[in-house]
Amino acid sequence: MKRYFSFFGILMATSNAKLNMFYSKFDNYLEKLPNIKNSLIKTELKPIKQYSTNNL
Repeated sequence: MKRYFSFFGILMATSNAKLNMFYSKFDNYLEKLPNIKNSLIKTELKPIKQYSTNNL
Protein backbone atom coordinates (compact mmCIF):
# COMPACT_ATOMS: atom_id res chain seq x y z
CA MET A 1 0.00 0.00 0.00
CA LYS A 2 1.45 3.34 -1.06
CA ARG A 3 0.94 6.49 0.92
CA TYR A 4 0.72 9.76 -0.92
CA PHE A 5 0.89 13.24 0.51
CA SER A 6 -2.42 14.90 -0.04
CA PHE A 7 -3.16 18.58 0.22
CA PHE A 8 -5.38 17.87 3.22
CA GLY A 9 -2.60 15.90 4.94
CA ILE A 10 -0.07 18.69 4.44
CA LEU A 11 -2.62 21.23 5.66
CA MET A 12 -3.32 19.15 8.77
CA ALA A 13 0.40 18.78 9.50
CA THR A 14 1.08 22.50 9.23
CA SER A 15 -1.96 23.44 11.30
CA ASN A 16 -0.97 20.85 13.91
CA ALA A 17 2.52 22.35 14.07
CA LYS A 18 1.08 25.85 14.45
CA LEU A 19 -1.27 24.68 17.22
CA ASN A 20 1.57 22.95 19.04
CA MET A 21 3.63 26.15 18.85
CA PHE A 22 0.67 28.17 20.19
CA TYR A 23 0.09 25.74 23.06
CA SER A 24 3.79 25.80 23.90
CA LYS A 25 3.82 29.62 24.06
CA PHE A 26 0.60 29.64 26.09
CA ASP A 27 1.98 27.06 28.54
CA ASN A 28 5.19 29.08 28.89
CA TYR A 29 3.11 32.21 29.60
CA LEU A 30 1.08 30.38 32.25
CA GLU A 31 4.27 29.16 33.92
CA LYS A 32 5.56 32.75 34.16
CA LEU A 33 2.33 34.09 35.71
CA PRO A 34 3.24 33.33 39.35
CA ASN A 35 6.57 35.13 38.89
CA ILE A 36 4.79 38.17 37.45
CA LYS A 37 2.25 38.13 40.28
CA ASN A 38 4.96 37.88 42.93
CA SER A 39 6.95 40.72 41.39
CA LEU A 40 3.82 42.89 41.31
CA ILE A 41 3.09 42.11 44.95
CA LYS A 42 6.65 43.07 45.92
CA THR A 43 6.43 46.50 44.29
CA GLU A 44 4.93 49.12 46.56
CA LEU A 45 2.35 51.33 44.94
CA LYS A 46 2.57 54.96 45.97
CA PRO A 47 -0.12 57.56 45.29
CA ILE A 48 0.71 60.23 42.75
CA LYS A 49 -0.96 63.02 44.72
CA GLN A 50 -0.43 63.27 48.45
CA TYR A 51 -3.63 65.26 48.95
CA SER A 52 -7.21 64.37 48.23
CA THR A 53 -9.13 66.46 45.70
CA ASN A 54 -12.42 65.52 47.40
CA ASN A 55 -11.70 67.77 50.40
CA LEU A 56 -12.59 71.07 48.74
